[in-house]
Amino acid sequence: MRKVTVLFIAVASLAATISFAAIETTSLSTDLMQSIEDTNKSLSSNISLNDVAASTADAKELTTMFAQVETYFVQKGDAPDAVELAQKSKNLTIEIAQAVAAKDFEKATNAATNVSRNCRTCHTFYKKE
Repeated sequence: MRKVTVLFIAVASLAATISFAAIETTSLSTDLMQSIEDTNKSLSSNISLNDVAASTADAKELTTMFAQVETYFVQKGDAPDAVELAQKSKNLTIEIAQAVAAKDFEKATNAATNVSRNCRTCHTFYKKE
């Protein structure tokens, strides 16, 4: 009887762990999304200040984060618009870094505005309250 109880507890623990892992992979991290929002605000500010180093760092960080969002939606499936928006945002952040390196802050500002638009568009369709 004791072996059955121990086995039951082990199986229940494993099932709970698997269920928790499944939940974790079915949604984007709130921390990641908040980091994107905060870094995007920082990027806009740093571009307006013509701060090359800080703008470049923010753009590179956003590139990495949008790659994570893209991967999530690819794995999730059935969200081609979200994949496309994440890819566009990732490519725009690469463009921003290049524009900032060339000290073309107007181009960087326009690209940053488009990143923000992509975020709003994606949230309209995919963000759950």
